[in-house]
Amino acid sequence: MASTKLEKAITGLMDTFHEHSRKQKHYDKLNLEELTQYIKEEFPIFLSTCATDDPDGFIKGFFDKYKDKDGEVSFNDCMTIIGIIAKTYHNRSHNDMTCGDRR
Repeated sequence: MASTKLEKAITGLMDTFHEHSRKQKHYDKLNLEELTQYIKEEFPIFLSTCATDDPDGFIKGFFDKYKDKDGEVSFNDCMTIIGIIAKTYHNRSHNDMTCGDRR
């Protein structure tokens, strides 16, 4: 299906999301437990540097901000969260050691 590096990266994002979202009733949404597991498993370096005091509380902050009326995070909103994480990694590649708005 994917032939370029970016297509493979997007396919990887979708596949990894679905590995975590298919455990409960809504296949294209993550509840708090699923989102927590997803971020802890897939972004351990991000958490170890940006959420050292309270990783679960840090993740819950994302969840609370992006959950829908069903109390779950959609694929699109999860990609917004990943965009925030990606921006942090990008900033770090330029020696900016902040974590989003946290300094």
